[in-house]
Amino acid sequence: MEKILIVGPGSQILGVKIAEELGIETVDTESKSFPDGENYLRLNIEDETIIQGKEVIIVQSTGPSSNADQNKRLFELAMMIDSVKRIGSKKIIVVVPYLAYARQDKIFRPGECPFATTIIRMINSFNIDEFYTVDLHEPKILVDFSCKAINVDSMKLLADYIKKLGAKDIVVVSPDKGAVERSKAFAKYFGDDVLVEYFEKVRDVKTGDIAMSGKLSLKNKDVVIADDIISTGGTMATAIKLSKESGANRVYAVATHALMLQQAKYRILKAGADEIIGTDSIDNQLAKVSLAKTIADYLKFD
Repeated sequence: MEKILIVGPGSQILGVKIAEELGIETVDTESKSFPDGENYLRLNIEDETIIQGKEVIIVQSTGPSSNADQNKRLFELAMMIDSVKRIGSKKIIVVVPYLAYARQDKIFRPGECPFATTIIRMINSFNIDEFYTVDLHEPKILVDFSCKAINVDSMKLLADYIKKLGAKDIVVVSPDKGAVERSKAFAKYFGDDVLVEYFEKVRDVKTGDIAMSGKLSLKNKDVVIADDIISTGGTMATAIKLSKESGANRVYAVATHALMLQQAKYRILKAGADEIIGTDSIDNQLAKVSLAKTIADYLKFD
């Protein structure tokens, strides 16, 4: 079946790279906001027959950026899927490298909504054929998809990048106890004997404020602090500061989804990070590791 890839506004760099890996043509989009705030999107085509009867891959990250928030990105995603459904594509594959609201999968206080499942129900309503995302905050929510759903792992790619930087005597530091299992899985890519340490963190469920403490044995070690998401950088910056105070040599701040909001770069670098490393799940200057080949490999053998 002939394939074509639609490059969403939220994944222009990654979308083009995936298409190059697959050797297929791309279609971009025209999008804007009306004065009343409503969103508008059209596939940038003049002849709808180029999509009819074909396998269509839609690539659209739903992370916030300087020119759009996650709600706009989600509406754009819905509009793209709805357009190709209306036109009559034979198969629809949706790639959402960063899935917005995925962290809101639990209820902590009365009256809350586990909105991650609501987003999945919205996607299910389009009856797509396959769904791919990267490093979900809670992979268990994949069971709520009614189609084939895959969580792509970026940890090996990130580890390979760090090794190329010449990091030595590595210790992987988890920003909190809850992320230890993820940190252990990440550490395996550096070697079976790489230590994993963590700081104690407490978060106020009402305000979101965090308190972190601890002193680790990191003297002359190269420290990798890895998380799935860096948002405002508060947790990461505190972990970096404590790592430096514990004697760390170089400190790398690593995240699959480096959103970097509200002066996050300043906080992290000011705390003592030697480098901030993200993937192109988010279109920004910290996208130093590309997911294109890994995602394309899944799509080649779907």
